[in-house]
Formats: sequence, structure tokens, C-alpha cells
Amino acid sequence: MRYILKLFIIFLPWFYSHPLSASDKKTLNFGVFSFLGEDATRDKFEPIVDYLNQQLQDEYLKLHVLPHEQLLDSIRLGKIDIVATNPTHFLLARQQFNVSGAIATLVESHQGEPVYQLGGAIITLSERTDLNRISDLKNRRIGIPSKFNMGGYRTQAYELHQAGINLTKGVSFIELGTHQAVVDAVISKQIDAGFIRDGVLESLIQQHSIPADLIKVLQPQPHPNFKHQVSTRLYPEWPIFALQHVEERAVRHLASALFSLEPEHPAAQKAGIYGFTIPADYFTVEELARALRLPPFDQAPDFTFADTWQRWSNIYWLLLGGVLASILFTFFVIAALKREKAEHARFERLLSTLGEGVYGADRDGKCIFINPAALQMLGLTEKKQVLGKNQHDMFHHHYPNGKVYPQDECPIQKTTEDGQVRRSEEWFFRADGEGFPVSLVVTPLYEKNKISGSVIAFQDITELKNLQKQLENQARFDSLTGLPNRGYLLENIQNEFNRIKRHHTKAILIMADLDKFKSINDQYGHAIGDQVLKDFAHLMSNNLRKTDIFGRFGGEEFVILLTETDLYHGKILAERLRHNVSEHVVKVDQLQIKFTVSLGMVELNAKSENIETALTYADKALYQAKNAGRNRIEIYKSNL
Repeated sequence: MRYILKLFIIFLPWFYSHPLSASDKKTLNFGVFSFLGEDATRDKFEPIVDYLNQQLQDEYLKLHVLPHEQLLDSIRLGKIDIVATNPTHFLLARQQFNVSGAIATLVESHQGEPVYQLGGAIITLSERTDLNRISDLKNRRIGIPSKFNMGGYRTQAYELHQAGINLTKGVSFIELGTHQAVVDAVISKQIDAGFIRDGVLESLIQQHSIPADLIKVLQPQPHPNFKHQVSTRLYPEWPIFALQHVEERAVRHLASALFSLEPEHPAAQKAGIYGFTIPADYFTVEELARALRLPPFDQAPDFTFADTWQRWSNIYWLLLGGVLASILFTFFVIAALKREKAEHARFERLLSTLGEGVYGADRDGKCIFINPAALQMLGLTEKKQVLGKNQHDMFHHHYPNGKVYPQDECPIQKTTEDGQVRRSEEWFFRADGEGFPVSLVVTPLYEKNKISGSVIAFQDITELKNLQKQLENQARFDSLTGLPNRGYLLENIQNEFNRIKRHHTKAILIMADLDKFKSINDQYGHAIGDQVLKDFAHLMSNNLRKTDIFGRFGGEEFVILLTETDLYHGKILAERLRHNVSEHVVKVDQLQIKFTVSLGMVELNAKSENIETALTYADKALYQAKNAGRNRIEIYKSNL
């Protein structure tokens, strides 16, 4: 993905007359929450920061891996400019400081597949038969990294809350600092159960740090296409955001660099991530924090009827409390709307910087947003030409062969229905009706933990397809003669040999070699020799059937496979080929060059051992023809 964006980044220095060295760049302090512990988190993010610094022309990122309290203190003191952390910290920072909306959202990787969401696992020893469901955790000792962890506390705490367990009296939480410490405490039986984020357990098992059957996940929740075991609902992955004092220009540069990181790049593989995508919707994280009355919403809880009844003992206070609650609710609604408007504007600006096309579709397939790059590739000039209209009907309505493309077969529609991320190559149509190939990534769009549509990122891969075709031709065909090269030739012969075995048919394998070809090169030069080879290839192709297989084996050696042919008819055809070559004249300028060919033949049938053996026999027959005076045909006598 993102080939256009890559090209933009590659050629970006051309637009600057004086490229900056690292010491001349503006330093941006990049703070990362040390959720895995300082060393492990640094190992994960250093390759990412190194990659970003290679891409950024005017900025230089300095990595700071910090625990949650130090990270918030550093933000408060203005020591941090860019932040990568869990959604919990994002809510806190957004509430307490002037920060941008999310610039991008991290995409984790599981066995090479993208993971766009996170969840939490509740773990205990497999031998604990008394702990199987979340309700069994009442009055137990539970280890957590900290109460600021999203996947290590909040996601699981919400499930306990939903199960009716009182988080302050019904369980005992012990903060242990890291996910690894939680796992260790479970294994050493210091705690009954532990909260860790998804992927931690799988990673430890994959690294052979713990046996696969030592630990179990309590009440695992099934999520289609989500590979990690979790006990919770799923929530958006880590956001990357900037403090308000960071220049808009630097934020755009950083966004472009983040989105350019491909999953196969060494930096992504070393970090164990798939890359970065457009900002996710963090409303579900906010809802969770409000429901649990966790920071930043611990001072302004959602009022329930029970809360109100306990606080206000008579009707006067009840009415007053209702008025105050309404005022407070109105205040938060206005603040949320302002924040949403600001983040929407930031989102629109970020979309406009992307070199690939991005648009969104609702559950009915109607376009809800689109960026300038998408409009340009689709031959459109204004958003109103597509917003509110069915995107499939507009530019995804037919296959390349002209066949109608039903909407229920469209990957965009399928992702909207099942929430599965899809990557594919599709065929889009511009406004003038011209079709073009695109690389497509479809990601589900969530609102309140339900699929509300999808986000589609695409780019025109016409040039890439042309390049692929050229590379495929170079890999399969001889550059001089245009015939299949040795590898592709053997592949085709093997396929035909497999068919012979299945259907008990026959074929004739011929090894052909131009006689005294070295003397042609020595006398006339290699350019003339090349012309002789091309003429021979052309002559043979014109004298063979379409079903026959013919290719250059190497040098002046060629291989022919006469399909559905026995020895008698094969010899007749081979004799015609030999005769036509002997009568042929290669004319180059004033030169007229004649040459001959020797041929060795062997029959292929269902009893034949393999292609390698058959080629050996054909080669032996060829040298018999050479030794017998050239310009002749010899048949290998042994029955294969």
C-alpha cells in the first residue's frame, strides 16, 4: 500500500534547495508510554522512530520512554511534543492539556496480519478449577500493571462492572507496574488472577518464555478475525497525537511519515507492528471511562437514579440536583461538540495531506467523506459529486472484463457486514468511464462498538501493474528471442508431463542445438549470432502447433515438446523442422547466412520417470546426432 505516498516521500527532498542534516532539524520530543517496561518498550519503538527520522526532512524525533505518571508530568511541563500511548492517556491528556486530535492510530501485527483493535485478557493458572468465569473473581486478589492501563485494567474492569462486581469492595487490585510482572505473579501464585492486554500471553508463548498450557484466559470472548484471546470487548488501538504548540506543518510531515510505513519494512517487522492508519474513533473508550467513573471523568460522573436518591433526601434537593445535573450535562455536551468540531477539522487537514485515496462509506454504501487524492484519481473535482451517493454504483460497478459487479460481492460491503479487514486488488472507474486497477484496504468503522460503515484506502496501481508485467516477462521469457526461458520452459513441460501421467497420453521431447554456432559468432560477430538465434526461434515458432511447447534452454540449445504425439509422427514433424532450417537463409545487410540444426528425441508417456531423466536422454540423442555428422535427428532408443 501507499506507493504514491512513498514516492512523495522519496522525492520530497527535491523540493528543498538545502536539505537539513540531523543537527539542523527541529527536534521534537516523542514520548511513549512504557507499557511493556522501559527496555521492552524502547526495543519496540526505536525502529519506528529511526524509520520516521529517515523520512522526515525538517524534523528530528527524540524518543522518551516513560511510565504513565512521568509521561503526564512531562506533557504538563512542556517537555514532550508528540505522544504515543494507550487510549486512556489520550483521554487524560485531551482533558488536561491542549492537544491535537489523534494524528494516526497504531496497527499491531499478528503473524503478518493487521490488528486494528485491542482488548484485555484475564489470566490465571490453568490448574485453577475454581476460576472459570468473570463472576468467579469476586473477593479475589487481582494483579494489574496499573489503573491507567487500557488493555491491562480498564477493559477488564468494565467487564467486571458489567458482571455486577463492585470494583472498590468486591475485589482487591494490586498494581505491579508491567504486564510481565502480572504474568510472573500469576505463575508464582502471589495473586489469583491478572489483567494483561491482548497479545502479551501469545508473545510469551511464542518466545517459549512460558509453556502454552500453563495459563488460561477466563471467559474468552469470540471476535471474528481477531487472533488474540481476550476476555473483553474490543477498543481502538494506540493513538499518536501532538501537543497544541507543535506546528501544523510538522504534524502533517509526521502524519505522512507514519502512514508511509509498510508492514514488510524492516522497521515495522522489528517493532512487531503492521503500520499506522487513519485516526480511529475513541468514543467507546470515553464511554467506558465514564461508566467506570475513571479519570478524567472521576469528578463528573454520570448520575444514576440510585446516586440521586442517596444524595438528595427531599424533593427540593432532588429538583435542585436535577437542575445541576442538566447544567453539567449541557456543559459537557457543548465541550464535546467543540472538541469534536476541532478534531474533525484536524482530521480533514490530515486527510488532505495523504497521497493515497481515502474515503468512508456508511452501512448502505453511501460515501460520508473523501479526500482530495481520491477525488483526483476518480476524475472528480468536488466532494458533492460523491458525498451521499452509493460509492459502489459510482466507481466500482463492473469487473475489468465488463461483467457487472454485484454489491453484495464487494469487499467494502462485506467488511461493513462482518467487520473483517480486507486487502485486495480491485477495479475502479473514473468519471469519464475509464477503468483502472487499484490496491484496496477496507477497514471497519465503529461507533459505540458497532460497525457503522467502513474506511477505504486505495491507490492507482496502473504503473505498478505494468512494471509487474515487465518483471514477470523478464522472469519468464528470454530477452533475445522472446521465447520462454529455461525456468518457465521447464515449468510448462512439467505441467504437460503431469497431464500425460493423469490421462496416459504421449508426447515427444526434442533437444535442438544449432550446428557450429560458435563459428558463426567468431566469423560474423555476436550481433549476427544473435540475429541467427532470433531467426531460428521465429522459424520454429511458425512451424509448430499452438499446443506445442518451445523455449530456449540456454545458449544455442532449445527444447521442444510435441504434445499428443507418438514417435512416428514426432519424427515426421522433427524432419520437417530440420529441413526448413537447412533451407532457411538469414539476411543481414549484404550477408546471407545459412546454418543447420541437430535434434535429439525421446518419447514421454505415463511410464516415464521424470522430466529430468527425459531431458538427459534427449541430450544423449542430440550428441549422437552431432557425432554422426550433424544436421540430423537421433531417437533415444530406451523405453522410459
